[in-house]
Formats: sequence, structure tokens, C-alpha cells
Amino acid sequence: MFLRSNSSTISNSSLYTSPPIIRNTLLSVSMALLLTACGGSDDSNNSSNDGDTNVPNPPTTPDTPEIDTNWQPAGGSATIAANGSQPFLQIMPNLPSSALGGVSPGRELFITEWTPANEGRVLFDGVGPLLNANACTQCHSAEGRKPIYAANGQLSDAILFRLGNKQGLPHAYYGEQMQHQSIATSINPEGSMRYAAMLSQNDKPAGIQFSFTPTDPNQPLGNTAISGRISPQLVGMGLLDLIPEANIIAAADPDDNNQDGISGRVHWVQDGKQQRIGRFGWKAINTSLRTQNANAMSQDMGLTTSVFMDPNCTVNQPICWTAANGGSPEVSDSSLDAVTDFMTALAVPERRIDDLSDFNKGAQLFAQVGCAGCHTPKQKTGNSDRFPLLSQQNIYPYTDLLLHDMGAGLDDSVKEKNAESFEWRTPPLWGIGIVARDPEARFLHDGRASSLTEAILWHGGEAEGAKTRFTQLSATQKQTLMTFLKGI
Repeated sequence: MFLRSNSSTISNSSLYTSPPIIRNTLLSVSMALLLTACGGSDDSNNSSNDGDTNVPNPPTTPDTPEIDTNWQPAGGSATIAANGSQPFLQIMPNLPSSALGGVSPGRELFITEWTPANEGRVLFDGVGPLLNANACTQCHSAEGRKPIYAANGQLSDAILFRLGNKQGLPHAYYGEQMQHQSIATSINPEGSMRYAAMLSQNDKPAGIQFSFTPTDPNQPLGNTAISGRISPQLVGMGLLDLIPEANIIAAADPDDNNQDGISGRVHWVQDGKQQRIGRFGWKAINTSLRTQNANAMSQDMGLTTSVFMDPNCTVNQPICWTAANGGSPEVSDSSLDAVTDFMTALAVPERRIDDLSDFNKGAQLFAQVGCAGCHTPKQKTGNSDRFPLLSQQNIYPYTDLLLHDMGAGLDDSVKEKNAESFEWRTPPLWGIGIVARDPEARFLHDGRASSLTEAILWHGGEAEGAKTRFTQLSATQKQTLMTFLKGI
């Protein structure tokens, strides 16, 4: 799962004509679905009980309470009916005209192909000099997740690669993220990535092996690790931003005082002069939706903002610093705020329930197996002056927004801020069933898992018990759980 030399490998086994539906965007939001404990699959051959439909009770976590099946709309006032062809990146209903002033230009900023400085419209220039994409549309899709793995070992733009080590230090030359594109022939891209599929072996599930080739052979990775990050679908972003910090803190149990085997902790991140809770990104490194957007603009597109004023060049890349810029900053505060308004207004697809009784049984299994220990089903938002419709909403994102130790199998050797290399934020699961119906969908932070079952089997650490209980379910119970996941 990480690289250590210039040819080494990672061992881990038209666009938008209608404002309500947006097809793509490029913010690496860290919302992708890292299943920390639970899930299901149409492949039911991974349990010693498969085929045994007479198992009366599933293995359970201690003191599992009865779940609340008085379901409210999945995203509160931001809920929409699931669109069959474009279920994601839609705008929440009943948006007041006072908020449209930011959402509409924010949408325009998302769908535009940005150009290098002085080569296009002033509002949309300044991309680079190093970048992973020049448009949001290169990474995110309204249909779900963009395909990652192309033919002959090629990778799409829907995956990027973070660099670092267990001490949290970036690479001296490449920095904290590898950029595979540049704006001019005088500035070389940093390198290229390839992949190879790895078959399952013994108790190790199938996965992906990555290899990195630097453009400059004199700049190997050395002891720096490199870790993939797939681009997630974007759902209910403004709602997640409004979950009160006090609620997140109250759910933390870093010393496992309740002895349930789960020790989620808050990721405290330095934000200006104060410590704030990280809640966005695979390792919860960004404290707000606005900061998340600015970080994606900086690292993915090479665009400066008032949050990140410097270009994404390291001190050891002098030619990179000579490139023209599109302003100081290249993305104004008003543009950044508009992007954040657009993201805040993204809706949540409603549940898809064919049989309420089966759905409720699956929800109970989800809790009994232990999935809900990290993927907290229900949250409540605080207050929003900008979007009052999102205030005090009961929502069902299935996340606690905490960091969890996911074991050696998911240790990517890259520490980010105060999140250790083996720690990952619990990603929301709303919409996971929509994603999973795409046969090309990939799961986990680097997309190594080709199914929900593979994703579960990669988990360890705090999720070890839940994973074991999942494997002990009968085939019928697994299918019931899968029905639930397909519906949330």
C-alpha cells in the first residue's frame, strides 16, 4: 500500500444545463465510503454459515439496543427523491432566493475548465503550475463514482496520491501530494502511477498494487510512502458541516471506557490560532467545508486562496515558483464562498425501500453486528444563518466523524496532521447502495476493494470484532443486511 523507491510498489492487495443536477465536481472531500465494520455483498461465499438459513440469531455486540425504525427523511429538509440516472450532486429543494446568489456562481466555478494564468477568462485562470486536474468534472460524478482503473495499468484522474511517513513529514521534493500534470513543458509533472490487480491469498482479500515512476530519476521517493485517495461522491456536505462539535466530542471514547472495543477519537487540527475538530477528508484533516474546498483547490488544481496563499511548489522546485499566477489569490474569497455555498446546498437522496420489514431487519443486523459502533446512524445539525433550512435537522449519515484505528491491513504509512497512518475517519454511508450498484465502483480510501464484502474483509483494529461477526452471518442474514445497505 506504500512505495519506497522510484520503481517500488505499494503492497495493498455539456455538461450541466440544469442547476438542480450537476454531473461532476472536483473537491477531494473525503467522503468516500470507508466501510469501517459492515456491509454486504451479492457474493455470499465468505462465511462458514453461508447457505445455512436456520441460524436463528446473528452474533451480536454486547447490549445491542433495539433500533429506532421511525424513519424520518434521510437528509432532513435537504432530502430529495433518488434520481435514477444522476442521484448525486443535486441541489436541495426549497432553496430560498437569498441563498441562490451564492449557489449559482458556485456551480459555475465547479463546472468550468480552469486555464493557466493569462490564458482565459480572468475569473477562471491560474490553474497549476502543478496539478491533478483542471476541472471539477475530471473527478466527481453525479452518477456515483468515476471509474478509477483503466486498461493496461492506467489510472484515471479520479484517484490522487498523498505522500508522507509515519512521522507526518512530506517528501522534501514532491511535498504532501503527487501531481501528475503541469501547465507548461518547462515545468515537468512530478511522475506517473500505474496499478496491477492482486488476487486474494489465504486470509488476505483481493486488492491493488501501485507503482510510481518519477519524471526526474534523481528524485526517488526514498523512505516516503505514497497512498491512494479515491474521489468520493458528494452528499449532504452542508449537513455534515453543521453537526455541532459538542456532539462529536460526546461520541468520542479514546480510552474505550465503555469497553466495547471501539475507541474513536476527535481529530483536533490547528486552524489559524485555535484548535478545531477535523471532519472532512479521509483522515479528517479539514475543519470546515470551506477549508476542505480551499485545500482541494490548492493540492488538486494548483489554485491559491486566502486560506492557502502559496502555490503548490516545494522549496526544492525552483522552476515551479517562476510560473505566472492568476492573481493573489487566484480564487477570491467571494468565489471560494460561492463554491462553499454550492457544496452546502447539495442534497441527500432519499432511502430506497421496497419492503419496510426487510429494511428494518437489516437495520437491526447493522446494529447487532457492530457496524453502528462507528457508523452512527443518526445525527442532528446545529443552526445555520446562511441556510436556515438546514438548522436543527435530524439526519441519517451513518458516521461519527471520528478517527478510528483500522488495523495493520489499512495502515498506509502516511500520517496526516494528527491522524496516525492506521487511523481513518468514519465516512458517511448514506448513498452507499447507489454507489454499489455500479459494477465498476471501488471502495476504501484507495479503491482497492471491488465489492462491499472485500472492503469489510480488509478491516481490522477497532473493526475486527464487527468484521468477524459479519463473516459468521448466514447467507440469508447477509442478504438482509445488503438489502438495508442498498436502501440507505
